[in-house]
Amino acid sequence: MNANAPASQTEGFPIGLSIDSEEFRTSSHRIAQFARSVDDENPHHLAGEFAPPVFSHVPVMQSMVAILDRVTNGFALHGEHDFIFHAPIVPALRLFTVSTLVGVRGTKPGTTFIVRSETSTHDGKPVVTQYSTCLVRGAAPENSYGEAAPARPTSARGAAAVVSHFALTPDQTRRYADAARDYSAYTIDPAAAAKVGYAAPLVHGMLTLSLAARAIVDDHCGGETPRLKRLGCRFASPLLLTPGQTLKVEHWNGPGGPVGFEASDKDGNIVIKNGYAEVSK
Repeated sequence: MNANAPASQTEGFPIGLSIDSEEFRTSSHRIAQFARSVDDENPHHLAGEFAPPVFSHVPVMQSMVAILDRVTNGFALHGEHDFIFHAPIVPALRLFTVSTLVGVRGTKPGTTFIVRSETSTHDGKPVVTQYSTCLVRGAAPENSYGEAAPARPTSARGAAAVVSHFALTPDQTRRYADAARDYSAYTIDPAAAAKVGYAAPLVHGMLTLSLAARAIVDDHCGGETPRLKRLGCRFASPLLLTPGQTLKVEHWNGPGGPVGFEASDKDGNIVIKNGYAEVSK
């Protein structure tokens, strides 16, 4: 990875700091492994023909985390995520990502860091743009710096929501870690989760969103992932990998707008709010 000089220093925050990723090569095997890790049943995903939507985060994570490591020593909670899809991920691509710290916001809970990650093919064709909004609890700056994340679309419940249920297996986070190469200790080890204040391992935010995305692709895209043009949500609270854990996803077609969704755990706690998906015809 290469780190570029930050565009500006504002109260110690290097707004404009960019980090380039290493080359990421896609394959049908790796796409299928990711699909199996979230118990996807889409035959296109399982055959490795094209990737599930949240697979797009795998080539990004390295440079996104490197940005956060440069700007904070605190435990960063993934607060919001926004995918803007330009082209589907298929086998035999050579992908490169540039992640940039574009904004810092002081909030009541702490400091929010906004990282933009742009993934392109080796010949410069855009594939996906992502905005990761991460919160570090504690003292926060009084002012805001840099850019805000793009405005999120909203989707009012204009009709009865459809409900999809997903059961998590005891090894779900381990299987996802192997597929996504995300071995954050607090998602696998109960002792590591306890150190950051949780009673059980945290389910990766991207794993939680992957399960919700299954419902969106199956029910609103007819199983054709390339029809999905945007996907995002706010992570309202962590999903914990407790015995018998489930994810209940409620999703609906907004009147004249995007698909909306939210998700809750087995005890009814909301873990995803303000979910949205834009789907092409």
